[in-house]
Amino acid sequence: MNQPQFNVFLCHNSQDKPQVRSIAECLKKQGIRPWFDEWELRPGVRWQQVLEQQISQIESAAVFVGSNGLGPWQQQELRAFLQVFANNDKPLIPVLLTDASEKPELPLFLSERM
Repeated sequence: MNQPQFNVFLCHNSQDKPQVRSIAECLKKQGIRPWFDEWELRPGVRWQQVLEQQISQIESAAVFVGSNGLGPWQQQELRAFLQVFANNDKPLIPVLLTDASEKPELPLFLSERM
């Protein structure tokens, strides 16, 4: 059986990219294969198609929330994950960044996840 190329999709607001990049590097050191847009999207490709493909294939997703809240594309990705993951019970993990407010406002279907 083929092993998936990535273990976890890192869904984040582009304003939080430096913090998420650091986390992605730590995950790689632990043997976890993160899908991080900065590393995987090549210039000139239709990135929306690449995202759609990864969302349908990935084992899990981490949704990062910092002081900047959810970004516009991050919200689109989250909706897609909720739709795809609801049918196959894959983990969707909310991750609060160090600068997140103590009680960040999360979308209803994300806030019920641990």
